[in-house]
Amino acid sequence: MAKADQRFGQRDGSDQNFDYMFKLLIIGNSSVGKTSFLFRYADDSFSNSFVSTVGIDFKVKTVYRNEKRIKLQIW
Repeated sequence: MAKADQRFGQRDGSDQNFDYMFKLLIIGNSSVGKTSFLFRYADDSFSNSFVSTVGIDFKVKTVYRNEKRIKLQIW
C-alpha cells in the first residue's frame, strides 16, 4: 500500500505543472457514448461491452499545444 501512496503522491506533484487547466463536462442522453468518448480520448481505449455508468466518470489528460502544457479535467 505504501508504494501506491508514493506513486499517487508523485503523480499529484507532477500534475501541478501546467500552463493552463480546463474543466470539460460531457452531457447527453443515456446510451449515446459519453463514457466511450471519455475513455477513447483520455486513454486511447475502447470496449465493445456496455455497462451503464452509475455516478460520474472522470479523467485527466495533459496535452501540448503551442509549447504550452494544458491539463484537461474531463467529467
